[in-house]
Amino acid sequence: MKWLSLGCLALAACASSVIEQREHPLPNVVLVVVDDLGWQDTSVSFTFEPTGYNQWHSTPALEMLAAKGVRFSNAYSNSPVCTPTRTAILSGLHPAATNITDWTLYTDQDFSRAMPELRDPQWNKAGLTLNDSLLPRMLQRRGYYTMYVGKAHLGAIGTQAANPLNAGFDRNVAGHAAGGPGSYYGADDYGNNKPGPWGVPHLEDFHGSDVFLTEAITIMAERELELAAQQHRPFFLQMAHYAVHSPIQADPRFFDYFKNKGLDDKEAAYASLVAGVDASLMRITDKLEQLNLADNTLIIFCSDNGGLSAHSRGRTPLGTGKDTHNQPLRSGKGSGYEGGIRVPLVMAWAGAAHPRFELPADVMLPFPTLSSDLYSTIADVAQIPNAWRNVAVDQHAASLWPIIAGKLGIVKRPMVWHYPHKWGPQGDRYEPFTAWREGDYKLIYWYESAQFELFNLANDLGEQHDLIYSHTDIAYRLANHLRQWMIEVDAQRPLRKDSGEMLALPTLSI
Repeated sequence: MKWLSLGCLALAACASSVIEQREHPLPNVVLVVVDDLGWQDTSVSFTFEPTGYNQWHSTPALEMLAAKGVRFSNAYSNSPVCTPTRTAILSGLHPAATNITDWTLYTDQDFSRAMPELRDPQWNKAGLTLNDSLLPRMLQRRGYYTMYVGKAHLGAIGTQAANPLNAGFDRNVAGHAAGGPGSYYGADDYGNNKPGPWGVPHLEDFHGSDVFLTEAITIMAERELELAAQQHRPFFLQMAHYAVHSPIQADPRFFDYFKNKGLDDKEAAYASLVAGVDASLMRITDKLEQLNLADNTLIIFCSDNGGLSAHSRGRTPLGTGKDTHNQPLRSGKGSGYEGGIRVPLVMAWAGAAHPRFELPADVMLPFPTLSSDLYSTIADVAQIPNAWRNVAVDQHAASLWPIIAGKLGIVKRPMVWHYPHKWGPQGDRYEPFTAWREGDYKLIYWYESAQFELFNLANDLGEQHDLIYSHTDIAYRLANHLRQWMIEVDAQRPLRKDSGEMLALPTLSI
């Protein structure tokens, strides 16, 4: 669409000065992707005032990273569930364009909760399409040593995309088709002693031990960084944590601390998972320092979707129940409300300020971002030629680097989410939707009820006051944009069970 492609042309023009600099060494990049980490599930605030949940978490490593760099107050995942976002990062394409709109596991199985009248469309159950314009393949071509450690969940069992090596990574540790761990405990062989596809691979050295999964993959990542240092070339590490995905199992290194803070067993276990991720970030940063790589290494920290709230969780630290773990954001993972899609995002150099790629320190930017933007952002940092990139990316993503580096003013851009499925648990609006945000306003279309909702996020972050009837001019404008976008990307809608026909495009009529 013109609204985004024009914006990306401006971003690309401003980024050209970065790409023109061919001095070596090229920067290293560590991308930390946490699973199901909510917007407030750290002690770093992504608002100007800490929320009620920030105080319950302890993430000193992330605090230090944020103090050295930038954090985004309006960062979003591409989807309320994991695979669509994870594949969008590597491809730069919106899930509606790739048709990877739900989480993958088997090529012949849908995972939506049953709906009375609707069923899933024919989405891409195989997962990531392998091609030379994927981010890791371009980085390889640029001379980067590429490493994947942790949860992959990029493609279904039996497909080439299930193994990160086929997507352009030189090394893969613990990444496979499944999207969660069979167990976080080495004593359980990380789920490999149980039936099903959930056992975490490649960690046999830790089987039968008391090494928690987060620590085990961190140890492996440290080994990978040592190998990278021996390569004497730039590297890209995607550190993809299984935490904090269910099952919510306590990390014994941190559990007692949170119990003593007054959390119940379930929430203390959850907070211990977050603390384990932060401890991993500290160890990775320390290892970069030991290897004299920190000053030339960019760290990006994010989550693949909004925070888990509907199942596997109990009462919140504030004493409220299900679907309130992300307040003031509404609902959680699996929903089109803010709790399902708003995520933490921090970028900073691991060491001292970089001489050529300057970042402001301890700054929070309001520019709205999508996970797919990381594709172009990392490509700009790695000085990847535009000719190598997927030309369609400009319609779905924008490089953040010119904005971060102060070379471009804050650009307004619409954002869209498309999830034509019904996530598993019962809860607050876990149902198929397409949503459009433009400025402060967010329009959501719910397919089961054939209902639009409109919210002003500037004064109603919790999406409690539907403005669809009081702001009809805005609602019609956004609905027309949403409809046109769906036509352009051929976004698939749910099917009617009785006829097999796809639902019509959303049309607002007030």
